[in-house]
Amino acid sequence: MKIPALAAVILLATIYSLAQSPDPNRKFSPDQLKADLTFVKTQLFNAHANPFTELSKADYEKVFERMDKQITDSMTATGFFKLVRPAVSYLSDEHAQISLGSNLQTAEYKTGEIFLPFTLGHKGSSYTVDDVLSTTSGLQKGDIITQVNGQPVADLVKRCVNYSTGFPGQRADNALQQFGYLYTISQPDTRHSFDIKMGDGKVIAIHGTTFNKWYDYLVMKAGMAGSSGKTITYNRYGDAGYITATAFDARNDRQMDSLRKVVAAMFAQIKTDGLKTLFIDVSRNGGGNSAVGDMMTDFFYDKPYRGYQCNWKRSDEYLALTKSWGINNDFYANQLVGKVIHFDSDMEKVSANNPVRFSGKTYVVVGDGTFSSAMMFATTIKDNHIATLIGQVPKEGHPNHFGEMYATKLPNTKLDIRFGVKEWIRPAGKSGENVLRPDMIVDLSKGPEEVVRQVLR
Repeated sequence: MKIPALAAVILLATIYSLAQSPDPNRKFSPDQLKADLTFVKTQLFNAHANPFTELSKADYEKVFERMDKQITDSMTATGFFKLVRPAVSYLSDEHAQISLGSNLQTAEYKTGEIFLPFTLGHKGSSYTVDDVLSTTSGLQKGDIITQVNGQPVADLVKRCVNYSTGFPGQRADNALQQFGYLYTISQPDTRHSFDIKMGDGKVIAIHGTTFNKWYDYLVMKAGMAGSSGKTITYNRYGDAGYITATAFDARNDRQMDSLRKVVAAMFAQIKTDGLKTLFIDVSRNGGGNSAVGDMMTDFFYDKPYRGYQCNWKRSDEYLALTKSWGINNDFYANQLVGKVIHFDSDMEKVSANNPVRFSGKTYVVVGDGTFSSAMMFATTIKDNHIATLIGQVPKEGHPNHFGEMYATKLPNTKLDIRFGVKEWIRPAGKSGENVLRPDMIVDLSKGPEEVVRQVLR
């Protein structure tokens, strides 16, 4: 049985979300905050596909008990966000988020220069400045830093790990690459200046930067800056065709039909041009609807292939959400609450006669931005030997992961929470490392034309 998936991912959900307009300065009572904390635990334990991937239930209970003991006074939604954010860290779920909508952010959080303006690198036992977001900080790339405001950097990095999401190694990388942002949300107080102890023992004072500076930086790093708005485009470089897919957006049948027509027109042009080599680039594709990847595969492959396996958690919470969308799934509704429903890998069938199907050599390009359903597409290509995988090893996305988003708001503070109700397992299974390795490593930094040149030279 094929399970349709809409794994809509918002990579920057940790730092940006929109909603209606409550008072960001409103303080919530300890009872309200504790009720929201209990709500988070109930949602995770009941609806997540496997909430005890890293921690036992008893150990996860202790995480919530520690948070509960810290609620001794009223807080704003911003303050509670800083407290509760680690609740989703231990899921090994790279889609999981607790996010603070821009309408919930206090003015200081939204516009104040309260965020550390740098990221970190790690060399041996030393932590060094990597990227600097403020030209007036006085910091340089490569500077060794040992303390921030009297706290050892090593301890701060460990704390930041728990304010990120994903697999353990992924969280450790994020703690460095988003250090200045994660540092600020991991601290109960806010500051506009910071005392930085350098490797030579000197202490310098630096000013913070703003939330928007961090937002713009992360957008740039994700490769989303300057996006044209078109999610799938086609170009020709010499005798090679190059399709770039930056998202698999298709939220309903009408959008899927429209996208299929766009892709069909591209392959018709490829056939008219008589090209023998095709590149399909998902190196900056954050995902969307996995059915888009299946649809595209039909245009360059003519044999059945194995799809993903799936473990699906039955919960009343997710059932209520799907009903609110107008979806009535009797099969799911009739399962026992708490049951994990397993679906084996299906044989995906392509159309018998696709008149514009490409029959030449195909390369699929992956990179740091390959995530969610784009990762599923590329992994399916790899495991079924459908095409040659090239590019860079994706750092954020993983072949086996949680998906199919469940999302809701906390009843009092209205923070957003989202996580996966399905566990997706690659066609090749769980054996081996949970990493997608290209068949050929290719430098992607100089653009598509250079990618083509490197491969075909």
